[in-house]
Amino acid sequence: MVELFLKFTDENGEERRVAVDKMEWIVGRHSSSDLHIADGRLSRQHLKIERRGDTFTATDAGSSNGSKLNNKPLLKAAALNKGDLLDLGGLTVFVEFDSDEELPEPEAAIPEEPDAENLSVLPENAVSVASQPQPANSSTSTLLLLLIPICGLIFLLFAGGVIYLLVSGSDTNVTKKQDDFIYTNDDADDSDDEPSKGTNTNSGTTNQKTETNSSSTPGTSDTSSGTNSAPPGNSSDTAKIEQNGGAFLRRIAHNDQRAFITGDNAQRLSAKIKQFSGSSAVAENLKSARKNTSQLTSLATSKNLKPQFLAIAAVARLGTTRGDVLQTAQSMTEVLDKLGTQIGTELADDAMLVIAAYGQGSAGDFMKMRNMLQDLSNKFPASTREIRTIWFLQKNGKITQAEFENALNFLAIGTISQNPNGFGVNAEALML
Repeated sequence: MVELFLKFTDENGEERRVAVDKMEWIVGRHSSSDLHIADGRLSRQHLKIERRGDTFTATDAGSSNGSKLNNKPLLKAAALNKGDLLDLGGLTVFVEFDSDEELPEPEAAIPEEPDAENLSVLPENAVSVASQPQPANSSTSTLLLLLIPICGLIFLLFAGGVIYLLVSGSDTNVTKKQDDFIYTNDDADDSDDEPSKGTNTNSGTTNQKTETNSSSTPGTSDTSSGTNSAPPGNSSDTAKIEQNGGAFLRRIAHNDQRAFITGDNAQRLSAKIKQFSGSSAVAENLKSARKNTSQLTSLATSKNLKPQFLAIAAVARLGTTRGDVLQTAQSMTEVLDKLGTQIGTELADDAMLVIAAYGQGSAGDFMKMRNMLQDLSNKFPASTREIRTIWFLQKNGKITQAEFENALNFLAIGTISQNPNGFGVNAEALML
């Protein structure tokens, strides 16, 4: 009987060898997985292995960071062989087999062309194509075959020119109108002016809800109204918060390069930012973080956290009090790491939830937020993505006001950190 084993190094640096002992087997970060690995690079359900007789197949289970088999993306179910190498979002897993009988080696690839030896053996009555007599009009046929595509190409060029002349006038008018609205979408990291094309990281709604402005589902976040316009007199401030806040959100998540802030949430955040505007303590703490960039980056990387996330978590923790940002970050790292393992940091919303749950983690309860989110996903008709936001949880009374304020402070200082002088804070930008 063939047995499959997965060999890897766990989060504690210990080598493990685990048997796949079910017909369907799940590898993931969630504790309910058949193989639970507390590694932030893994999704809650990352890989599925199925057994059919003595054959095992692996399939990516819709993970955020993807899976590879022998350094090739695992895009569909693939059979596992002895000596294979799995890459689960960056975690290396070796495939091993034990068997009472020797496993067959993978079949050799079929040659693309037949061997010369095989070509030399032909039936007695076979006649090669080259030896067959050519028709007398073969040259005429060849010429016609060449002329047909050339004539077709000339016709297409002529038709294209006519169409261009017909529509060029209308294109000029459209271009003139578009000059009033300049959007850039060359780089997903800097695309803060087109929230309708991305995923609304702070409202928990998809761009479909934003564009169609359909009626809200009961219990959904108030940010799914589909409008990003600010009241008269505040449009420039709101736009500035959307731009810098979106850039910050993309830097704190592992896999959320289209995160942004809606106009509604930017207006809510504006009041919080004004509380920190002009604060000399915030300015000094941002400077302290810049001086300790390398140490903060190394510390964050060792716990699979984004450096920007850890640095701003420490600055927000200090608030309007001057302090040692590096020392504060060191004191917070263990709690943030454990919360990140349970809640996740793939998306910006997840990272915000980790900050909201920091008080729970400090008290030793690292499962409360995760369990609540799972329970809500079973009770509310809203999507999981929509539920997993501080905005939804605050609106439905599922987190305390203090937890919401902690997350809002974090987002406000993170927004300021991208352009401190633009928000009245005398410091240089902090972009880790």
